[in-house]
Amino acid sequence: MKLVMAEVFNSWQGEGGSVPGSAFGRRQIFVRFAGCDLNCLWCDSREYIDASRVSRWRYEVEPFTGKFGYKPNPASVDEVVEAILRLDTGDIHSISYTGGEPTLQVKPLKTLMEKMKNLGFGNFLETHGGLPELIKEVAPLTDYASVDIKDETAKATEDWRNLVLREVESIRILKKAGAKVYAKLVVTSGTKVENVRWYAGLLNGLAPLVIQPKEPIEISQERLMEFYREAARIMGKKNVGLSFQVHKYLNVL
Repeated sequence: MKLVMAEVFNSWQGEGGSVPGSAFGRRQIFVRFAGCDLNCLWCDSREYIDASRVSRWRYEVEPFTGKFGYKPNPASVDEVVEAILRLDTGDIHSISYTGGEPTLQVKPLKTLMEKMKNLGFGNFLETHGGLPELIKEVAPLTDYASVDIKDETAKATEDWRNLVLREVESIRILKKAGAKVYAKLVVTSGTKVENVRWYAGLLNGLAPLVIQPKEPIEISQERLMEFYREAARIMGKKNVGLSFQVHKYLNVL
C-alpha cells in the first residue's frame, strides 16, 4: 500500500494550549502527508498542497537533529513505519498525523494507524475535518484529535459555512468513537465576532475550543481577548483556551 508523504520527524507539539485533548508540549513523531483539498491563505505547508508535485519525502535521520534523508514518492506504509521507529526516543506521547490533509489518503492512513497502535503508540490526528465520511474510517483508531474550524478569513473554500458544519460533524464522530478531541480556530484581524459566537454555539457541549492567532501575529490583544470572552460566555469558562505556535518561537520543526 502506497502513500504520498511530505516528511517524518521528531519534535514537540507546539499547538493546542491547555484544553482537554491537546498534546501541547508533548513529545511526538510527526508524520506529514502531502496533499490538501483546501487552500487556506495562511497555510504554512503550502509546498505540500498539490501532492502530484511532491516527488520525494524526507525523514529525520536521528531524533531531534534536523538532519534528513530523502526517498521518492509514493512511499510504502512499511517505509513510513521504519522511519517512525527510527525516531522513537522512548518518551513519545503519540504519533501526529498531519498535512496537508491526512484523511485524503484514508486507506493507507488507516493501515498506518493500525500498525502504530499495535506497536503501542497513541494516535493523534490533526485534520481540517471537512471530510466526515473519511473521518469515520479512522475515528476508532484515534486517541487524540485536533480539528480545525476554518474561519471565513481563511478563504479555504467558497462555501465556508458548510465546511464549518462538516468540521463540527467530524468532531462529533471522533468524540462518539472515544477520541479526546478539541477544535482549533485560527483568527485574524478580519475575523468577525459574530462568527466566533456561531462557532462557539456549534461547539457548546461538544468539544473545547482553542483560539489561535494567525502567525505572524497581527491581531491586537484586545481583539483576541474579545473573541475569548465571547466564546467562553457561550461555551463555559473552562472550555476555551488560547493556542500559539510555540514551536516557531523555539525554532524547532
